[in-house]
Amino acid sequence: MLTTTTPSAPAPDEATSPRPVPPRPALQALLVPVFTVLGPVCAWYAKAADGHRMDQSVPCTAVRTPTPLTEYVAAWAGVALGVSAVVLCVLAAKGMRRRCGRGLWSTRRGLLAYVSVWFNVVAIPFALLIVLMAHRPAAVWGGGDCG
Repeated sequence: MLTTTTPSAPAPDEATSPRPVPPRPALQALLVPVFTVLGPVCAWYAKAADGHRMDQSVPCTAVRTPTPLTEYVAAWAGVALGVSAVVLCVLAAKGMRRRCGRGLWSTRRGLLAYVSVWFNVVAIPFALLIVLMAHRPAAVWGGGDCG
């Protein structure tokens, strides 16, 4: 007589217990809010550096002095950090799904990453505007007696 055996079902504790979160997606999830905050901070620094260059006290002279390299770097760093936060959130979510079989939002770190990445909807366009302002050419102020 031929008997067939069915594979045994996993123990109830094994089926319901989630696998531990690997360190890489957890670290990526923690970097997302950090990058989300640092992006606008860098863009704000570039805007502050741009603000002191506007001198309209002397008529008929170049209003803007040449842009320092730090302003360019800070402006582009704001955009790069904002985009990096979005990419890190996507990579962390995919890594968590692949390694643990659950969503990134199921952990506190992941939920913080998801919430903070939505702030980049405003932060990235702000940083792009700062980049445009950093690349604005110098102009001549036409006020006063230029004759």
